[in-house]
Amino acid sequence: MLYTSTITPPLKIGLQILGVWPDTPYNTFHRLIYMSIMLAVYYFQQLYIITNWKVSEFEDLVGYLTMVLYYLLTILKLTILWMNRRIIRELLSAIDTDWREGVKIDQHLQLMRAKATNSQFCTIALLGVDLGASIIYFGGENVAAIMHSMDDDNYTSRPFPLKVSLPSGAQQSPLYELLVVFLFIHAMLTVYTVDIITAFISALICHVSGQFDIIYYELRTLSVKISYNESKFTIKMLIEKHNKVIEFANNVEKLYSVIIFMQVFPNTTVMCLMAVVSLYGDDDVGLAQGSIGYITLAAEIFVYCFMGEHLGIKSRSLADAGYDCLWYNMSPSYSRNILLIILRSQKQLTMTAGGVINLSLEAFTSIMKASASYISVLHATI
Repeated sequence: MLYTSTITPPLKIGLQILGVWPDTPYNTFHRLIYMSIMLAVYYFQQLYIITNWKVSEFEDLVGYLTMVLYYLLTILKLTILWMNRRIIRELLSAIDTDWREGVKIDQHLQLMRAKATNSQFCTIALLGVDLGASIIYFGGENVAAIMHSMDDDNYTSRPFPLKVSLPSGAQQSPLYELLVVFLFIHAMLTVYTVDIITAFISALICHVSGQFDIIYYELRTLSVKISYNESKFTIKMLIEKHNKVIEFANNVEKLYSVIIFMQVFPNTTVMCLMAVVSLYGDDDVGLAQGSIGYITLAAEIFVYCFMGEHLGIKSRSLADAGYDCLWYNMSPSYSRNILLIILRSQKQLTMTAGGVINLSLEAFTSIMKASASYISVLHATI
């Protein structure tokens, strides 16, 4: 498939569903309905915790709090995206401009399409893995209940996919079956929301990476092209493009800094609690749910840290490209301008979690080490 944008069709559809894509018809009404349903389910989750709060039942308590926190963070992430519509519009406009310019040069178009393919892969992988795991997480108890009822072992429990407090009549058929279907679809939609938000930053970082690759390619081949008068990019144009890419990356940082903070720090605690719950679980369903939840949250943190690492590597690579471009065969004016690119590239671009920590694979390792330490402490004290 020949892509014409880093924002691939599945991601664009997801952003339109979430009301994030600019100029979508009835966007305000769509957001209002979407958020109303999210808050309604969140209210019944809170009510369930209030009515079933028992500190002695640690396993169940952690399970309740985990889902409530997951819903709260999802609501806040989506709200942040809605509040930053101007930045999103600027980012999407910059992507369109870069693609219109990129189609003029075959090598640039090839590099950008490679990044669009990576963006497509990230989106499909996130949706496929997370939604598949969520089917087990949210449908596990209901599948177990169905299997028990088929075995005729007097199993009377009628669980919901989400822990919510509903009137007693909700346990009666056919209302119960309708609520199970509704809550399951809603839980899957919540996971879909988180995946689209993560896939969006993946697409933005892929686009930044593609623009860095274009500058890298032009720098490496600049001396040869100048010799044969084939260069369509001057040093001034490369510096301007570099500045645009830096501005684009800074806008991504503004948009996602708080979202990443909410993803990293609260979820690290949740991961620890879920790991301890899975260790203390007395049934296979609880063990599977705890393990899936831990792996999913760790994978989401890894994606953000990997994107931060990738952005830093690409931004530093321009210094090597500038040094390797045979600048000593150029005129002094060209050499001095290349020096500016080298100096600016030494200050690498980063993604941060609320400005507190720079995201990288080293940061991910530190987070996982801290998580393992907390798990050991909780396991020893509980």
